Amino acid sequence: MTYCIGIDVSKQSLELWDGTHEEEVPNERGLKTLKKLLKKRYGTNWNEGGFIYEPTGPYSNYLRAFAAEHEVRVVEVNPKKSANFAKVLGNRSKTDAIDAKMLYTFHLLLKESKFSIPEMDEIAEQLGAYLGSYEIIQKTRTMLSNHVHSLEYKSGVTRKLKESLEKELKHLGTIEEQLEKEMEAYAKDHQETREDLNNLLSMKGIGVVSAMNLLYLFRKYPGANRNEITALAGLDPIQRQSGSSLQGGRKISRAGDPMLRKVLYLACMNSIQHNECIRTFYKHLVSDNHKKPKVALVACMRKLLLIAHHLYVTKSKYRTLEHDANLCLSS
Repeated sequence: MTYCIGIDVSKQSLELWDGTHEEEVPNERGLKTLKKLLKKRYGTNWNEGGFIYEPTGPYSNYLRAFAAEHEVRVVEVNPKKSANFAKVLGNRSKTDAIDAKMLYTFHLLLKESKFSIPEMDEIAEQLGAYLGSYEIIQKTRTMLSNHVHSLEYKSGVTRKLKESLEKELKHLGTIEEQLEKEMEAYAKDHQETREDLNNLLSMKGIGVVSAMNLLYLFRKYPGANRNEITALAGLDPIQRQSGSSLQGGRKISRAGDPMLRKVLYLACMNSIQHNECIRTFYKHLVSDNHKKPKVALVACMRKLLLIAHHLYVTKSKYRTLEHDANLCLSS
């Protein structure tokens, strides 16, 4: 690797630091200005370096696509890790330039093998766009629904105002239903995802929204193993302990996408009612092992996730295990 650049990504610009030079380029589609700068500075071998940056939501998509197109190796740093590393460096101020330099310093701790060319999955990107829009609409509808309900306890609310808000609430519900249908139609229109979606939906308790979230997770991290998938969903156990004064119990990390955990929770509640395997596992934990219902529910969420991952990896449909309940009792 001929060079490394720490890049702080923002909505409008990219702040660059390569250990010597500080530059700012626009965060534009295609990143033509960045490409021109790299060619000027590094010549014909401009794409033999590496980028290190935080994947800041949609604003880093242009940079990721640029690296994939031109085969530039990158490291995407978890924002929590970079924030803690900034504290270690003693950075009391936070600016784009300071963050770019911090990321460049962070790369000195990494082996070159950690840098890799990102893979762009257009289907996963489209699914992510659908799910992000669905989540926003759902949150907005819930907030508006709560607000309309609260108006019942307030004086001075006109009938016209209430009818207007109820009309908007109904419109948001229509959009939510439409997005769900479009997501399902998009996945079924592509041969790469049609079978995977049908396999996930073959499991009792998994609905369209749950299946789409799981499908997006599995496609976004295609090489992840069971432990990594569990961690990406934020269902991996963590523990805090220090001497005799701090004896924290085990709990889940809650890292990753909260929307995924929400749909897994709802799917798990549904599965306990309608899926023999999950119901047997839940009763085993609560009745035989005397686990608290909340702890047992989290364990069932993890089991549901891993079964779904197995179906995706093996390209197989769900097989009911009610005739061999012992298989359901293994974690």
